[in-house]
Amino acid sequence: MATSLRGLCRLNISLANNAFFKYNFINVGVRCLYTERDLGVSSYENTRYIFRNQFMTIENTFREKMQEICQDQNGVIYTEDLKAMIHLAQANESDMQLLNNMLEKYIQKQEEKKFGIYIFGPVVMRMYYHLNQPQYALEAFDNDALKESFGYRTSFRILMCLLYKNNMFKEMREVYQEVLDKNGVEYIGSSNVLMYAGCLKENTPESLEYALNYWKEQYDRMRPSIRSCSLLSCLAIKNNKPEVALDILSTIPLEGIMSVRGLKMLAYVYLGRYIQIIPILKHGLEQDNAHLKPQYFFADVICELEEKLKTENVQESKQLFNLIEQARKQDLIQTNYTVEEFILRPMIYTNRYRASSENMDDKRRLRNRQQYQSQQKNELKSYL
Repeated sequence: MATSLRGLCRLNISLANNAFFKYNFINVGVRCLYTERDLGVSSYENTRYIFRNQFMTIENTFREKMQEICQDQNGVIYTEDLKAMIHLAQANESDMQLLNNMLEKYIQKQEEKKFGIYIFGPVVMRMYYHLNQPQYALEAFDNDALKESFGYRTSFRILMCLLYKNNMFKEMREVYQEVLDKNGVEYIGSSNVLMYAGCLKENTPESLEYALNYWKEQYDRMRPSIRSCSLLSCLAIKNNKPEVALDILSTIPLEGIMSVRGLKMLAYVYLGRYIQIIPILKHGLEQDNAHLKPQYFFADVICELEEKLKTENVQESKQLFNLIEQARKQDLIQTNYTVEEFILRPMIYTNRYRASSENMDDKRRLRNRQQYQSQQKNELKSYL
């Protein structure tokens, strides 16, 4: 056999320049489930560049002036001041503290006026993400004076992604539980995939128990996505509960999904149910022969299967080896990424219709607030 099984399980580095890898589908250890473009971080960085050019010669003077205003009991932070600081802030304690003081003072004064308030929560979270400051982001999110401005799904999602990127999985669960208790599962929507991904990356019995309990509660109210089920199934397999993984995967009606197929095979391998793997392999081979969309198999799953067949006395081993050889000849074994890397790949929404249902609540809340502010302005004008 020219290509060893171990070789098949390694990533094909020569494909690194392929367009498929532009969104970091590999290197699972440090990536997020949402691209920076979809989180709005790329747009923030472009705007940040503009502000830095505008304030190039007066940046330090601007900071000194903002500190004076924050220390003055009657000082006023205007919307443009806040916008500028959000885009000028650097990853140091003095800038983070100054920004926090400006945010609190801005909220205090705007609440007195009740109109013209700037919804800064998502933009501030993008700033923390860009500067990679998860601790300051958590402090801002937990600050009672700023709670309302961070009460948007976008802010929550960016914070969860920032914590995920920094392997702060315990904090992810705490934030998730807080938002869940306050707003419910419908508010969280598709962002629940971040919680499952965090639990998988943490990979502890405690994270499995938490994810399973939530999955059971969620199931009857809002059916978990295929990605969520795949992440939880992978976590169950890694914690030696392949039977739990199969129960979860059985709720997915679609058989042709690559991740579901791979995880089922892996679960059957660990359960020693090799006879159940034969129909899965046969179906994939038949699809290729029928000139339908090819159904690939993960190299790491095939590798695990073959290792088991070599070390155990399996009645179906000859038939399975033959099917694997056919899959290899038909080039149906995927060597670009493992099954875990595949289900942890970024979800790209940039080219889809952006006004999806999961964003409509945030937009509706903003529109209602704008209408209220307009009404307040009209009442103020009539009073004057």
